[in-house]
Amino acid sequence: MQNGVFLLEAFLLFVAPGPTNALLMAGAVKRKEATKLLAAQACGYGIAAAFWFLSRPLMPPDAIQILKLVAVAWLSVLALRLMASTSIDGSERRDSLSLLAITALNPKAFIYCLAMVPTDAGPRELGIFWMTLVGITAVTGSLWVLLGRQLRQRQRIADKVAGAALLGFALLLLRPLLAAAAL
Repeated sequence: MQNGVFLLEAFLLFVAPGPTNALLMAGAVKRKEATKLLAAQACGYGIAAAFWFLSRPLMPPDAIQILKLVAVAWLSVLALRLMASTSIDGSERRDSLSLLAITALNPKAFIYCLAMVPTDAGPRELGIFWMTLVGITAVTGSLWVLLGRQLRQRQRIADKVAGAALLGFALLLLRPLLAAAAL
C-alpha cells in the first residue's frame, strides 16, 4: 500500500465521529484550555497501539469480544452522564482520565493496529506505524477541539449530542455481540 493512501485512510478513520472525538468536542466546549484532553487522547491511543502491536501474535479471538463489552459499558456510563447534563466527572483531571480510558478502549485503535497495519510489519516498522497513529490522532483530535470551541455558547446541546454519539457507538459495538450470542 502506498504511504499517501495509508495516511489518508488512517486520517479518515480517526477524524470520523467516535467516542474519543465526542469527548474532545464536549471537553473543548466546557473549558478554554483543552491541551490536557489532547495529551490524554495521545496517551490513550499510544497505550492502545502499544498493547495491540505487542499482543497481536498472541491474541485469541475471544479477547476482542471481552474488550468490546468493556468498551460498551464505559461508553454507556459516559453517554448517560453527558445526556443528563452533568459533566463527565466534574473536574478537568477526571475528564482527562475518562478520555484516556475511552481512547485506550476505542475500537479505532484496534482497527488501525489489527486491520490496517500489515501483519508482517517488523519491530522498526511497527514503531513508525505507532508514531504515525499518534501524529494523525493529534491532528484529528485538534480538529474536534476546534469544533467544540465553536460550540461553546451551546454547551448543553454539545453535551447531549456527545452523549447521544457515545451511546450510539456503544450500541454499534454491542450489536455484533448480541448477534453472536443469539446463534
